[in-house]
Amino acid sequence: MANCELNQIFLGEIASVQNYGAFIRIPGCSVQGLIHRSQISCVHVDNVTEVLQKGERVWCKVISIGDDGKIGLSMKYVNQGNGTDLDPNGVQLQRDIQKKKIIEKHEHKTIHLEAVLNTTCKKCGTAGHLSNDCFMSPDGKKYELIPEIEEQKEEEQKDVQTETNISKKEKKHKQKKLKRKKI
Repeated sequence: MANCELNQIFLGEIASVQNYGAFIRIPGCSVQGLIHRSQISCVHVDNVTEVLQKGERVWCKVISIGDDGKIGLSMKYVNQGNGTDLDPNGVQLQRDIQKKKIIEKHEHKTIHLEAVLNTTCKKCGTAGHLSNDCFMSPDGKKYELIPEIEEQKEEEQKDVQTETNISKKEKKHKQKKLKRKKI
């Protein structure tokens, strides 16, 4: 095999194993090919070293030849027992390529809500909502919000503290008066 051709099947030897795939020595070719970890098996491969070891011989199919001379290989389209082509027409390869293209092209667009309603409420006269969404009472009265229970407790504590401070001042004042009278 002087030059590699697309869809060609051969028995190659693993030259090195990386975390992203394995480099294969192609018989009769000076360039090594790469089997990406997504092309090793039909199932997902997390760790390439668990599946392939250096020096092991595997059946490979040439699935891409780049302009820069890089050769892409696949094991999942070749029967590893006898080397027969499991995807002779390249149908499965094209499906895999299309799946990746769809994912890459799909972008999440942000949703812009332009939900300002150009209307005026008949109950309260405020712009931006309808009368059935209005919280204004039918008789036209406006009510204050009820304070939180914690806020009431804090106010009560402040009131108690101020009362105790006032009563302490009054006691001191009375004591001073008594002392003056005694003298």
